Amino acid sequence: MRFLIFSIIGFLSFTGTAFAQNTTFSHQPFTDVSINNVNYEAIEYLRTQNVIRGYLDGTFKPNAIITRAEFVEFIINPFILDTNGMGECVSTQIPNTTKKVFFSDVLKNTWYAENICFAKMNRLVDGYPDGSFHPTDSINFVEASKIISNVFGLNVGEYQTGQFWYRPYVASLSDLHAIPTNIRRLNQTLSRADMAQIVYRLKVDSENKISMGFNQQNNSLYQRIPVTPVVSTPKPYTISNTFNRPSRRSIISQAENRNM
Repeated sequence: MRFLIFSIIGFLSFTGTAFAQNTTFSHQPFTDVSINNVNYEAIEYLRTQNVIRGYLDGTFKPNAIITRAEFVEFIINPFILDTNGMGECVSTQIPNTTKKVFFSDVLKNTWYAENICFAKMNRLVDGYPDGSFHPTDSINFVEASKIISNVFGLNVGEYQTGQFWYRPYVASLSDLHAIPTNIRRLNQTLSRADMAQIVYRLKVDSENKISMGFNQQNNSLYQRIPVTPVVSTPKPYTISNTFNRPSRRSIISQAENRNM
């Protein structure tokens, strides 16, 4: 199993070469995410906060698989973490004598170079033992769980190495009811909608949402009943069109309180 850490997305086609031209923040709900879509509430919430991008044709492509570089682009956002210094990482941290940015397969002239540089400098991501990052590879759930735990500063349990290195990170997401029911396997590749659901659940109170729990004894996921099941009707959000980082509850404190 791959050993890595890294971070999160930007949203484009799979090649990643036309990212800046093919995606944009949207003032209107995405045309391919209806109000009856199980992911509508999460996607609409993040759209109105300028966290996720759509395509120029007005779609979001929720079922499209995301890459490691895209995942990094997604989390490098003021709504999720402090991005002070973003945009200057390559020029200040990478010598002019090299064309590579920390990893053997991340070049300075790629659209994701600045994001990966920032994520690496902030200890949000790592690469493979051979010094590569594999930016265009898809990302699976356990890989994403480690990055997301780092980004949100979750209360992760004792660090583990070897085959089950990911257990503390998956457990931290499980404790916060942040694993959506679409995630059925630990090595499942993430879609754009999956990613949106996980981050959304960490930004709002998700105890009343159906989620997947993690059984560390048999290393499996299982569907968990909400603490207090409720039926909610998705409502349109008012778009903010701002990159100001809003005040939010301390996820770490909430996690600690649950474990008291």
